Amino acid sequence: MRRIRPLLVAGTLVLAVGIGTTIALTTRQAPTATAAAPAGQPAASPAGAAASDPTTSPTPTTPNTPDRDGAKAVATARAFLANQLGMTALVAGPFRTTGTRAGEVGFRHKFGEGRRLLPQSGPYAVVVRLQRLPAGWRVLGVTGRSIQITSPARLQRISSSLTVRGTAPDVYEGSLYFKVTQDRPGRDLLLGKGLVDGTTSTQPGDLGQLRFRQPTSTAPGWVTFYDASSDGSNRILQATMVRVQFAAATPAPRILAVTTSPRLRSLEGGWLELPPGAGTVVISVNATNAQRVRFVLTPTGNETGPYAQVLGEDRTPADGFSLVWRYPSQGLSAHLGIQAIGSGGTTDKQFGIAH
Repeated sequence: MRRIRPLLVAGTLVLAVGIGTTIALTTRQAPTATAAAPAGQPAASPAGAAASDPTTSPTPTTPNTPDRDGAKAVATARAFLANQLGMTALVAGPFRTTGTRAGEVGFRHKFGEGRRLLPQSGPYAVVVRLQRLPAGWRVLGVTGRSIQITSPARLQRISSSLTVRGTAPDVYEGSLYFKVTQDRPGRDLLLGKGLVDGTTSTQPGDLGQLRFRQPTSTAPGWVTFYDASSDGSNRILQATMVRVQFAAATPAPRILAVTTSPRLRSLEGGWLELPPGAGTVVISVNATNAQRVRFVLTPTGNETGPYAQVLGEDRTPADGFSLVWRYPSQGLSAHLGIQAIGSGGTTDKQFGIAH
């Protein structure tokens, strides 16, 4: 046993040396460089080299959403100008983002007089402002090249007559065409149109007043100011459009009843007869939607308007409207006009008076 143990140890050492030699030889035979590529083919890069190369740009994998949104915005603006202003032969500029959900598109005219092609340089004829919604784009307003409107403001609640403020230095003789429209299915409702002339105003920046009929619904609308071509085509050269709301329509006053104290005798033809001699009569008026009631006495006959006499005016609707009339003793043949006046207009009622 003592002789065998050294032999076993020695054998174990020899086996370990052999295994180590084999490992060393195998390690030295592993390639240390990339093998040369066949002629005519580029050498292959080591695995992972592209990912570790800081100069390599990754390939985009998301669609170019801003470009697609911009194209939709331009299409929306173009359709709006065609429908609202009849401006069709236009060249659009690039869509420009002005906020997270906002942008604008400028347009120039493609043709001038005689269908002459115009150079696409210089300021835009109109700029359309838009807002992005989940369902697409909507138009917030339009600004003309040299028509700057400061009043009315966007979404201002307006009623007739409306004072307009701003500047339009390049418009012929300072005159601007206007139209007021209200939204409705199909073609918008035209409430009024005309011309405002800033040269007649004494206030700086005052472009004049425009009048329109008051709508009965609460739908919003547009106030459009534009400059039209003078060649007879009525082609719109530039325009500014302001989105507005309309003040609630106020009903016109109504005269429900007129009574007298003492009660006057009725004559043929609807005339009322005053008692003989001088006296006093109280005329009471029941009226709705009225802020004041005026009483006017006009002699009968032709062209007697200048001789009309205001008997009185009641401005306190809380306790009803009335007039205490002290009439003279001499004879009288006249028309008594009763005018109920309110923010919704004026209503008249007339009686014949005999004495």
